[in-house]
Amino acid sequence: MIKNFMYIIALQSLLLCANIGVIEKGDIDKFENAIALVTRGNEVISVTSPGFEVQESDTIKTFRKSTVTIRLNDNTIIKIGQKTTLNIEKYLYDTKNKSGNAANLKIENGTFQIKTGTIGDDAPKNFKIKTKFSTIGLRG
Repeated sequence: MIKNFMYIIALQSLLLCANIGVIEKGDIDKFENAIALVTRGNEVISVTSPGFEVQESDTIKTFRKSTVTIRLNDNTIIKIGQKTTLNIEKYLYDTKNKSGNAANLKIENGTFQIKTGTIGDDAPKNFKIKTKFSTIGLRG
């Protein structure tokens, strides 16, 4: 019985910490010797090369001379510019339950470009970007 309970707890932990995307590209800030800092819970991770897997609730912060391109599992592409902070507040993507998919992103400061993927197509009302102030340009 205790084994089953521990198994369930371990499985839930894995599901909550699932990777939701990957940093595909990044320009390194030579002074900081990194592309970005990722805050995950109480942990701060220095990202030094592409391939880093992002998770829900991660906060990604670029430096004075760095930029990052992130591809989420639904093929949303997020390009964040220099001195930018992005918080992935919520991200749900299920290929079977398209109406339940959602992305809530918060840009605390800086510049960004976003090309929405499947969530933007299938559930556009569930794709949200929060900013304090923004100027927007739309294409397509």
